[in-house]
Amino acid sequence: MYVYNISFQIDPMQQELWLQWMKSKFMPMVNSTDIFEDQKFYEINVLEDQAPTYTLQLFTSSEEKMENYQVNIASSIMDELQNTWGNQCFHFITTMKIVN
Repeated sequence: MYVYNISFQIDPMQQELWLQWMKSKFMPMVNSTDIFEDQKFYEINVLEDQAPTYTLQLFTSSEEKMENYQVNIASSIMDELQNTWGNQCFHFITTMKIVN
């Protein structure tokens, strides 16, 4: 199983609006690709003085599907994030392979 992980730090003043947008727009966009079989969305426990932090983990059984997403699809979805939230949302992406 392969995991495409997107971590987000969001401006605290935008947190509630961003959460609504993630659930109503971003996550459905990702689901519509039919690349991923499951997803988990987490809020990360951070120190009080740190920005709210979240991670979206997208699971697929195929490395080829994940590579297809990275090469052909991800940029348009991430552009939507950037165009909507700009510097109010910092993000970074990691990919992983589950080994247990």
